[in-house]
Amino acid sequence: MKQLFSKVLSPTDIEHRLAVPSEILWAFEFDQARRCADFEVKDKHGQTWEFRCSTRKKDFHPKPVVSKGWRKFVKDKGLQAGDKVVFYKDVEGDSTYKIITMKKVFKLFGEEVWLPS
Repeated sequence: MKQLFSKVLSPTDIEHRLAVPSEILWAFEFDQARRCADFEVKDKHGQTWEFRCSTRKKDFHPKPVVSKGWRKFVKDKGLQAGDKVVFYKDVEGDSTYKIITMKKVFKLFGEEVWLPS
């Protein structure tokens, strides 16, 4: 599995949609006409979640976001601003995606310690 990105969630990520780095757009099979890609992600329990990654249609900078399915995921997982998500993709096998959610537990010698939630 290759880590696509990790992100500490902002209030906007929690309340509306998850902004993701443009550098990971290669990991999705985009429908160029609709400028989006639907994909399934498995959590640590093996539950499948359906998401959509889309980009802005009229902006030079694509600013990708995960929207469809994201709010349900946030609610069901009890995520809050300050929590972290990590996305992975199996680049050598069947191109499956995985997501891990994490909570910050404490700081140790100035380093944040995160545990899967």
